[in-house]
Amino acid sequence: MPGFRLKPSPQGARRPRKPQGIGQERYRPLADKEDGKKMTILISGSLAFDRLAIYPGLFSDNFLEGKLSILNASFLVESVTRAHGGTAGNIAYNLRLLGERPLVISALGDDPDGREYLDRLTQWGLSLEAVHVDPGLPTPGAYIATDAANSQLIFFHPGAMAANSPFDPRGLQGDPESHVAMISPGGLSDMLRLSDAYREMGIPFVFDPGQQIPAFTGEELVSMLRGSAMLITNEYELDLLLGKCGLKTQDLFGLTGTVLTTLGDKGSRILTPSGDQRIAAVPVTNAVNPTGAGDSYRAGLLKGMTMGLDLAKGARLGSTVAAFCVETDGTQGHAFGMEALRERYSHTFREDAPF
Repeated sequence: MPGFRLKPSPQGARRPRKPQGIGQERYRPLADKEDGKKMTILISGSLAFDRLAIYPGLFSDNFLEGKLSILNASFLVESVTRAHGGTAGNIAYNLRLLGERPLVISALGDDPDGREYLDRLTQWGLSLEAVHVDPGLPTPGAYIATDAANSQLIFFHPGAMAANSPFDPRGLQGDPESHVAMISPGGLSDMLRLSDAYREMGIPFVFDPGQQIPAFTGEELVSMLRGSAMLITNEYELDLLLGKCGLKTQDLFGLTGTVLTTLGDKGSRILTPSGDQRIAAVPVTNAVNPTGAGDSYRAGLLKGMTMGLDLAKGARLGSTVAAFCVETDGTQGHAFGMEALRERYSHTFREDAPF
């Protein structure tokens, strides 16, 4: 059976030959397990401190119909928590729990917050070679409020992330297919630059534009998406991207190989040229805060990609990792061992854990 290759093509996404059902399509293993080579996961995005606020009511109750153009709303929150966050930081944290050592491509300010985050990355045993420290700009910060329906209002200050990172992936060692990259929301120029570099080098990459979709033109989004192995968004972000690009969902397969959409507590949906499949969410015992669940999901998905798991199993692993995150406050406050992860996976999906 032909494998599902994660290698991008300058002419567009490479599609599986002779599709045999979505459950059978596979990520291409990104390292030769027989010769013991270790592949590198590249994670670009933000490193930030989150201020997480909980609003006990519903945001929508405070919006007056027909008055959004003169919106002036105030929300009295019941708690605020400061936590390490950022897309790259959150994904890297979960990958460390999964036994991986990704290369983080991001930026921090030369300030107390930045130094604290650098210490944290060092404690995880990660390389700092691709983390730029800007002496004139602060460390990025996110301000996230969540209501009783898990709707969120997010304000983000990019700080040092707005500066161009000097990291050039062309200096990476090894076969391009010994790497896999995820471009998550980060510095705008870095997202454009890295997508070009990965295509040129033949490094397979997942495009995760997220909160940065409004900041790009439709032409820029199409350019970054072209030749990617996968597009991953939530449902709202997908609709926003399609609107900005003037595309329909099926048009995306001229640009990427897979469209994966996360659906919150409804799970996720995998769409490929051969069909679509729903992946259930893993039940949680006590949903504390959904912030960071999407990043946790992405880490599990990436882990599955490195193992050569099929699309469905990789997404189920992502759902399992995300469940641990939802049960804690903060995007990096959860922890799990591999045995607990296997048990939860098997209990939910009624199959042996493939890891």
